[in-house]
Amino acid sequence: MRISVRLYALLRSREGASVVTIDLPEEATLANLVDEFFTSRPTLSALQPHIRIGVDGLLIARDANLSQIRVSEEKEYALLPPASGGAEPRIVTRIVASPLRDADVSRLVAEVATDEDGAVVIFVGRTRVTAGTPAPGEEFAAAPFANHAVHHLEYEAAEGYAESELADICERLFDDGLARVGGIGVLHAVGVVPVGGISMITVVASPHRDRAYIVSRALIESIKQDVPIWKSEHFDGGAVWGANPSALKRSS
Repeated sequence: MRISVRLYALLRSREGASVVTIDLPEEATLANLVDEFFTSRPTLSALQPHIRIGVDGLLIARDANLSQIRVSEEKEYALLPPASGGAEPRIVTRIVASPLRDADVSRLVAEVATDEDGAVVIFVGRTRVTAGTPAPGEEFAAAPFANHAVHHLEYEAAEGYAESELADICERLFDDGLARVGGIGVLHAVGVVPVGGISMITVVASPHRDRAYIVSRALIESIKQDVPIWKSEHFDGGAVWGANPSALKRSS
């Protein structure tokens, strides 16, 4: 059977691909999957003992017996290298139930910034009253609400994958030569967010403001484009799924 496996961070970078296909026998287990991946990639073997495995968006427990868990072509698998969050660099990424409040901004700053950081750039995303861009195929549903006020947004996330992608984005920004910041934090709400309510908070802390501004902008754009979080705009009388134009596939 052929198993598709998603890769993150260092594994994705070394492989040069986000998804690989691994051929396994019918009775294969997660232990076989991991062994097959690393046997054919000896330069990555030092990472094997530290790998976490995701199955359908959920992380397998660190102490699970992988040889007792069968794999299936119907499931989605992911290999995740050891997290690089912590004191240096400081990365905080969370998907949380709405509502986010003003106090959450201060708490996130406290988690991310230290006395070494002379600049802290904060972005707060809020629900606006005007409609956004409908998702492809939603244009007909959106037409009756073209001039209507948005009542609230409702956010949905593939939470395990969304949090992994958020962490991956932050790690990539730390690896970028432009970055050299002290900490990055992201909170994103799921559920109902009323007009004026907070849907996302990002914090970038750095010794210098120029770097903090650069990374903050790159962080927000990457989140909008790459993280599997969706929103529906609710009006009096109906709802429309939205899409960020930067997340749509470019025509060739």
